[in-house]
Amino acid sequence: MDLSGGLEQVEDDLQELSLERTITKSLKTQEEIDRLTVDEKLGDLERAVYLLSSGQEVQRISVVNSLPQLIQDNAPEAMRRVVPKVREMLHVAGADVQLAATISFLSILEREVIPISTYSSTFLQTIIMSLEVKDPVVSNAWLETLLSVCGCLPKDVIKREILGIAVAKGQLSQSVQSRLASCKILGRVATKFEPYIIKKEILPLVTALCQDIDYEVRGCMCRLLDSVARALGLENTKSAILPELVELANDEECFVRHAALDAVVNLLNLLDDDTCTQTIVPLVCKFCERSMEADDTTLPHVAEQFGRLCHGLSVNVDEQQRAWLLEFYTQLCIQGRMRDAQSPPPPPRTPSSICDEDRCADCRRNAAYNFPAMVLFAGPKNFKHELYNCFVSLCEDPHYIVRRTIACGFHEVAKLLGSHVQLIQQELVTLLNDNYVQVLEGIVPHLPETLESLVKGVGGGLSEARTMLYSTNRHQISNHADLVQALLTCEYLVAACSQWRLHLTMMQRLACVVRVFTSDQIYSKFVPVLFQRLTLARVLPVKQAAGRTLCVIIRHNRRQEHRQELICRLIEALCHANKYQLRMLFVDVCCDVMELFSRRFFKEYFFEFVLNLAHDPVANVRLKLCSLLPRLKTQIKLPGDRQLLQQLEHCVRRLLSHERDRDVAAAIRKSVFELDKIQVAMETLTQRMFMEEDLMDQKKEEEEKMLLELEEREKKEHEQTKGKYTEKGKGKGSKGQGRRGGDKSKEAKAAAAKDASPTMPRSNSLSHVSSRAHNRGHRTSVSKTNSSEMPSASPKLSKHSLHSGSSENMTSPGLTRIVSPHRIVPSVHDKKNRKYSLGSKEDRIKRTSSNSPVAGVSTSHSKKSSLKKSSHSLTNLAANSSGHGSPKGGSTPTHTRKKSQAR
Repeated sequence: MDLSGGLEQVEDDLQELSLERTITKSLKTQEEIDRLTVDEKLGDLERAVYLLSSGQEVQRISVVNSLPQLIQDNAPEAMRRVVPKVREMLHVAGADVQLAATISFLSILEREVIPISTYSSTFLQTIIMSLEVKDPVVSNAWLETLLSVCGCLPKDVIKREILGIAVAKGQLSQSVQSRLASCKILGRVATKFEPYIIKKEILPLVTALCQDIDYEVRGCMCRLLDSVARALGLENTKSAILPELVELANDEECFVRHAALDAVVNLLNLLDDDTCTQTIVPLVCKFCERSMEADDTTLPHVAEQFGRLCHGLSVNVDEQQRAWLLEFYTQLCIQGRMRDAQSPPPPPRTPSSICDEDRCADCRRNAAYNFPAMVLFAGPKNFKHELYNCFVSLCEDPHYIVRRTIACGFHEVAKLLGSHVQLIQQELVTLLNDNYVQVLEGIVPHLPETLESLVKGVGGGLSEARTMLYSTNRHQISNHADLVQALLTCEYLVAACSQWRLHLTMMQRLACVVRVFTSDQIYSKFVPVLFQRLTLARVLPVKQAAGRTLCVIIRHNRRQEHRQELICRLIEALCHANKYQLRMLFVDVCCDVMELFSRRFFKEYFFEFVLNLAHDPVANVRLKLCSLLPRLKTQIKLPGDRQLLQQLEHCVRRLLSHERDRDVAAAIRKSVFELDKIQVAMETLTQRMFMEEDLMDQKKEEEEKMLLELEEREKKEHEQTKGKYTEKGKGKGSKGQGRRGGDKSKEAKAAAAKDASPTMPRSNSLSHVSSRAHNRGHRTSVSKTNSSEMPSASPKLSKHSLHSGSSENMTSPGLTRIVSPHRIVPSVHDKKNRKYSLGSKEDRIKRTSSNSPVAGVSTSHSKKSSLKKSSHSLTNLAANSSGHGSPKGGSTPTHTRKKSQAR
């Protein structure tokens, strides 16, 4: 019974819902449609006249917006037929039409489609008449249009048409809005006239407006005094403008005092030294004292302009005045925090106390904004004694907006301090550890500038200097360790927040650590975090930024073993990943490698791996690879890279013949046509034509070689230094030589073992890693090791088998099983660090060609095939392929199938 009742209720609800969803078929009546319909045979001018006469408001707005184009296309007819209709319509038009007209009238003058005389007799008169509109929004819009028009009109037109109106509107009998309009017009047109005209016709009105009974008029005119003063000149300013400015600075209204302070700041570069010393400096000191006593918004405004004031008056103040200004700035920095420990607890919070706290926080924020200017005013040498306490107070302020402001200017302070920048390193650590994301938003974007300033201040001692690689200065390294930990904490906080763009910025800025810290610090601290973000970040741009930063670290790393291991980990984490998104990301990383490294480096370490993505089972990965194929061809240089060119051709042929996905097939056909247009570079002995890209590549290759040579030199110097200490120790211990006779045999055995251990030259340093097989399901290979020699521990490769490419080492008795050569294998002697290796370039080429689906194609150098022939064959194959499946005859050859069965 309950179930049937519930069903009836549901049916009733559905019926009510269907009744509520009735939608009218037509939103407009036939009469409205007829009213909005215009004859299509009418021309542009006829249609405009018709719509202005009998159209709706939206149609009139459309005509007004198209008026500049109508005049530009046919000026005489438009001025004769359309413009009079527009001027007539504006008298009764609504606010939207008039706002559209303000934009169109200004655009007509800026385009210069009609002469100035015609414009002043038509449109300028309409603008001036429209200033009397009662709607304040529309009136202000027309006033702004008039002010913009004044900048394009000649002096005679302004004097004849506008100056008289400005004088008339500035009379005391006019309304406040008219007098405000007069102030703005006078400030705009003053720079157009000579000083004698201003002194005769404009200056009396300016003086009257500065003494107006309304404070808004006084403040508006005060803000424009700097433009009038620049037009008058220095002498007239000293006699006429400065007395008014001093009087306005003592006005009872804070709005007027704010305007007076702004005018003083704007006039500093105009006044001479005597005027600044005798008038401006005492005026500023007196103004600051009164603002500290006043209970209004004057003090935050003083803090906002204090940096510009001190910088402008730095050459005009003596030592006493300079000390007074710095002491006043100190009070601004701690405003609201000057509570004595013995004072009684604060009273309960009230609306007035909350307003006072906001005022004090605003004051400290403005002081933090002006801190770089105060460093310039005090000087870097006096920073520690005069401004350091203020800086610490601002960096530890309880209000996050103050800390954010000082964080935004931290890099400027670091640049200004120069060699004294180490004083603020602890404050940088404090800001990086801040829990507010808003503070980190201020410090993260400028991390490279800040850290580089720290390096230069220390004398370049943080980055890859030899003294730091083998230094024993524990105190210096511990300070750097604090900074490293602070950067990692900052990255963690940024990653935990919901602002992925900030995390993206952090990943990009971390690339600067290569110029700040040593290779060991970067490898042990930053690399694990970057690999974690590379694989586990939520947003793709963050992963891409982490991959590029890792490439930069590999590019500048000074240790060869670190570079090789990072390359292997990068290939294992992306190219051999189980997630197809990471394999697609590997293509982006390869683009970064081609941009940052030389062609030789990319071909040696990444070329074969990225080509093997053509065997990926996911179509999106193959589609991503197709866009990279043309760039791969640009990396090849014949005849040295003939095998790589053949591998590229085999990859393209396979995709053309075996691809079944429609999008991938279309992409590979497009890539083939792009490949045809690319000419392979040739290494000639007689003539070498270097393009800009070749020169850049040559420079990158030289830098990579220099990095290797520098590493070898440092190792030799370190060994020599270590040998000296060893010889000293032997000399001291020569007396006990008889007792230590047994140690010689141990040292000899160790030396013999060291000599017997296989060395690893750079060409063969990367072993046993090639690209994965085209079928990802077959990843493991079975060992033929004796079962009696197989321990129960987890399977690992020995160091000898890892560093050699021969099959004899692969079947050594020390192995529990043979790991597939398509996987990156960790060393048994370094289980925690998981060192990887890749194999020599020749071995990887052989394995890649043997494992390729097109294994029957020969890769020998003696193959007589030219580039033109191969490219034409690829083009014909792309043109013949229809997009889905493999064409006839495109199946796997018989000898290839036999080889796969044998495997």
